[in-house]
Formats: sequence, C-alpha cells, structure tokens
Amino acid sequence: MSRENSKQEGFNRVVIIGEVSTSPISRDLADGSVVTTFDVVTSTELGRVTVPVSVDGVPSVVEEGVSVCVVGFVRRRFFKAGASVASRTEVVANVIAPTRRKAQVRKAIEVVADDLSDLLDA
Repeated sequence: MSRENSKQEGFNRVVIIGEVSTSPISRDLADGSVVTTFDVVTSTELGRVTVPVSVDGVPSVVEEGVSVCVVGFVRRRFFKAGASVASRTEVVANVIAPTRRKAQVRKAIEVVADDLSDLLDA
C-alpha cells in the first residue's frame, strides 16, 4: 500500500511474526502467474494461532520451521468448490522477511507505522 492509498477510509494492514508451519505450495494460475500459500503459527495468551498466508511468486525465504515477519493485508477470497462456493480468509503478503534479518523486519514494520500515522494525521 502506498502512502497515497493510506488516505482512503479504513486501514487494512497486518504484521505477523511467527514460524512457517507448513511447506509452501506454489500454484500456476490461468493468467500465467504463480501464487504461493503457506501457514504461519503464532503464540498468544489464548494459545497457538495458525494464519494462512498467500504471496505472488515463489519466495526464497519461506521454508517450514523458519521464523518470519509477514506484512500484508487481510482478504476474503471466494472460489468454486465442487457445486458450491467456498471462501477463505487469508493474509496477502507484501513483505516476508526472516526474523534473523532484524533491520529488514524493522523497516517493514516502520512503513506500516508511518502509513498509520499518516492516516491518523490526515
């Protein structure tokens, strides 16, 4: 999301820090692009929470067991499942950084914080 878009009504950004809990699965789409999906698990005061994540392309940093920071937005996607329509709520990643790369993680989080500040100051 660019800073110009952050002036829209509402704000849909998410930061997740956790461990990749499933092997990434890449799918070729009809338009020729590739989408990769995987799950990130976090620990909260209520227990472990699994978050489905999707990203365009095939990210090199995503492997099962790796600790990552994911920055993106929440989307509900609808699709045909047999004779009916199903849906899935997922995080669409804009940035995926291994947590061991602390400067990269800080920069990704700072961009979200700056966008939110811009929105609140508008």
